[in-house]
Amino acid sequence: MPSRLQVFRFPSDTMQAMKKFLLLASVVLIFCSTAAAQDATSDDHYDFILAKLAAQDGRYDEAVARIDKVAARNPKNPVLQFERAMILIDASRPDAAEAALREVASAHPDFYDAQRVLGRLLLDRASNDRAKIDEALSHLQTAFRLNPDDIGTGMAVAQILLSTGRTADAEKTLATLLERAPDQRTLNYTYAQVLTKLGRGDESRQYLERAVQVDPTFGPAILQLIDIYQKENEWQKAAEIMQPLINDDPMNLDLRRQQAFFYLRGGMTEKARGAFKSLVEADPKDTRSQFYLAEALNDLEQFEEADKIYRGLLAKSPSDPDVLASYGLSQIGQRKYDDAAKTFRLLLGVSDLPDNLQVLAKTQLAYIDLQKGNYDVALSGAKSILIFRDKPNNQAVNIALDALKKQKRYSDAIALLQPLVDNFAADPFVNARYVEMLIRAGAGDRAKMAAATQAKFGTKNAVATAEAYIQTEQYEPAVTMLREALKKTPDDLDLQFELGSAFERSGDKKSAERLFLDILNKRPDHAATLNYLGYMWAESGVNLDRAAEMLNRAVKQEPKNGAYVDSLGWVYYQQGKLDLAEKYLTDAAHLLPRDATVQEHLGDVFAKRGDVHRALDLYRAALTLEPDAKDEAKLKNKIVELERRQAAAQR
Repeated sequence: MPSRLQVFRFPSDTMQAMKKFLLLASVVLIFCSTAAAQDATSDDHYDFILAKLAAQDGRYDEAVARIDKVAARNPKNPVLQFERAMILIDASRPDAAEAALREVASAHPDFYDAQRVLGRLLLDRASNDRAKIDEALSHLQTAFRLNPDDIGTGMAVAQILLSTGRTADAEKTLATLLERAPDQRTLNYTYAQVLTKLGRGDESRQYLERAVQVDPTFGPAILQLIDIYQKENEWQKAAEIMQPLINDDPMNLDLRRQQAFFYLRGGMTEKARGAFKSLVEADPKDTRSQFYLAEALNDLEQFEEADKIYRGLLAKSPSDPDVLASYGLSQIGQRKYDDAAKTFRLLLGVSDLPDNLQVLAKTQLAYIDLQKGNYDVALSGAKSILIFRDKPNNQAVNIALDALKKQKRYSDAIALLQPLVDNFAADPFVNARYVEMLIRAGAGDRAKMAAATQAKFGTKNAVATAEAYIQTEQYEPAVTMLREALKKTPDDLDLQFELGSAFERSGDKKSAERLFLDILNKRPDHAATLNYLGYMWAESGVNLDRAAEMLNRAVKQEPKNGAYVDSLGWVYYQQGKLDLAEKYLTDAAHLLPRDATVQEHLGDVFAKRGDVHRALDLYRAALTLEPDAKDEAKLKNKIVELERRQAAAQR
């Protein structure tokens, strides 16, 4: 019994009958649709059919002879002349075919098929002759103008234009094609390449994304999008776009490893850990996956398991620079400063160490000395690496300045920054720190001049300089500077947001609230404003329900932003929802393990529950994270109060 899924096939005699039917239909079209139709005879019809049948059977001499007779009797029938040229092409007589097509195209320039086939034939015969290529192009362009829906001809035109250096003209042709076929995979991809060649690479992304949307396994477009997503730090998108390729080839460990790496860099640490664990289980000798698994575990503060992997890797390759660097950073995160210093010294002893890792090791050693209170040693170490690859090494600059600030050596800080300011006049970070140190040194007029210069460089510099004033509690000049900048660009949300922040920190909460609400009226999804205003209300204990709604929206946009997660936990604390508060503040502590405010907030949750021991541990941990003076005093008062309660309970 035949299967119900058996493929149906026409019997051979049925296929022959269909071919004859199509042939008869073509005869009707050729001899009935032209001005010379009245001159055609039944002999013409018969000879044409015999010519076509002979061509189908490969009897080209007979086919040419028969169609020549019909053509001689119907010299004004362009469709017949075109069919004759097609038989000549099949008969491998390109010279005769070209001559016939030229005659038809010349006499009937709007004959689309004649222009298209002539262009293709000339292109096939052009080799590297530019004149012949241009002639072929002109016929193909005519055909495309006559039929803009012909994707193949349009693509041929675009490819010729590209290969002959006429990229702008190719872009216009491809743009016309995209209007007709917006969901054509190759067309979108090719257009993206052309935009990149024209220096419009920022426009190419949407066309690459459309190509992948049409075909989620279209490798060339996926690879280019991955490059774009990496440059823009859109790691989650880079990971997601790889999934169809992995589904098609689940045994490809390289693809899976790359996706897991994107998860890790994108802050999707749980996913990264699971993916790397799976890779290590599939190949226990895969040391690269072991390395990244250790980094994922470290990010999750599962230090014991991470350290075990690091030590195992170093036992096999004691001089692996990447492992030493990562292990050292992990030890710093755990505040194991002596162990970290040892690791970074080992890293510096590795032969042929890349310059970026040399600078990393020296920077971290200076940071360790800063944390241990060895300010002069930290300063000396940082000063040697203030510039790297013709750019300021911001961490080293911060270490040097913090060491000097600890000793209130503000004049020395200005002297240290002056060469950097001279060399990097438009760098927002360096110049903001310069303004800050001038203010701390009492050189207000010089600070004002430097700030005015920075304002001319645009928003980033204006915001950074205003922040320097705010850090030194100079709120009035910060507000004035931001207002002046907004006169030039009144719609700049970054400037508006910074001005709102300046108002709030100066104590003018009403002005801050008005400005933040105005921003949200214009941009309801502005995550930074949702967070700032939501936290501001939470701190004041007002509008808590609305604050919770706003902060949930901010966290939904940026679930790995520790500050946003902390704000959401804090508003739940203020609402008395301690279970939710603990959940989000614990998450925030994982995301920001060195943030004193987060540790204090989580301590407040346990204190309110009566868990004095855990609250004290968190308050004491917060004190070690260098809170500002006001928060430090508040923490000390909380510790004293809890210790008093603890002592009273033990009596």
